[in-house]
Amino acid sequence: MMKFIASDLDAAKEKARRALGKNAAIVSVRELPSGDVEVTASDKPAPSVPEPAPKAQFAGAARDAVDEGPFKTGAGARLNESIEQQFSENALSRLSGALTGGKGAPRIDMSDAKVRSMAEALAPHGVGAKLLAALITGAKKSRIDDDFSRLETAFSQAFTFAPLHFAPTTPIMLVGPTGAGKTSCAAKLAAAASDQGAAPLMITADVGRAGATEQIRSYGDALGVDYFIVESPMDVTQILKTNRPNGAVLLDTPGVSPYDSGDIAALRSYQETCGAEPVLVLPASGDAEEYVDWALAFKDIGVERCILTKFDATKRVGAGLRGVYEGGLALAHFSETAFISEGLLPANPEFLARRIIASRPGRII
Repeated sequence: MMKFIASDLDAAKEKARRALGKNAAIVSVRELPSGDVEVTASDKPAPSVPEPAPKAQFAGAARDAVDEGPFKTGAGARLNESIEQQFSENALSRLSGALTGGKGAPRIDMSDAKVRSMAEALAPHGVGAKLLAALITGAKKSRIDDDFSRLETAFSQAFTFAPLHFAPTTPIMLVGPTGAGKTSCAAKLAAAASDQGAAPLMITADVGRAGATEQIRSYGDALGVDYFIVESPMDVTQILKTNRPNGAVLLDTPGVSPYDSGDIAALRSYQETCGAEPVLVLPASGDAEEYVDWALAFKDIGVERCILTKFDATKRVGAGLRGVYEGGLALAHFSETAFISEGLLPANPEFLARRIIASRPGRII
């Protein structure tokens, strides 16, 4: 059996037929997180020899590739390419139509070699048409004509960078989906506060998740900081009144749905009780469309900044960046390690530029 990946089901089936013959049997179909489709096909015990495509068909495909722009390739011409290369080109192909035309779409001149090279570096990360257009526009302001400088300038132009600062009068309340890394972020922020001499106080309301209380205890004991487990906003009020913190106050909340009115009401109660700033925590990789929805929904309850986590666990980082950009949020910190002692990195365009270059085998012209 062989697997074939393409931008849609028909294209994937066509690849299978070209490789295995017209009698190729489709065994399974799977949608990939990238939006592509993966088809598993078999040629059976006695496969028929694939019939070669007429030369005129390939010649026509070649003419189409020239006439319709640099993104279209002849059918069957990519069967021997690596999956990584196919993913990159399919992602770029999906974005090209949005960037060069279409109602309300940003218009970018993809015939420019440097513009196209930027797109080839960024498109596989799933940044989406809007952010890609903004990054390409921003890159043109670079004063230095090299890979790193163009990317760094692009990110500095497209995003607002606003690392967190600690104040006992404004607790930091971490919100977001289950598994995003909120509790470990709270511990990393506590470690950073300790290094700055701002004695941290950790509070967690995540009492329903299995192992959550053990996790906060482990972090608190390891860091040597005060930690509390609460079940209601009134518990937070009592803790702050009794302990009178003079450093960082970090409130870890359970994973909630921004579409559940009860969950949002509970978050608002905690936020209003202690006057906290809600900060969204998202993994760098995931469902980009979902992240955009999450960013917009949490913005309605006062979220203005986001921490992106798990840079060490993924190659493609566009989903989180797209959510932040289209949600109109600022980037606060990045997490690229599971080690609490190494803390969170203040968000900056240099990190993102290096991250994109490190994940790309080629270079930008």
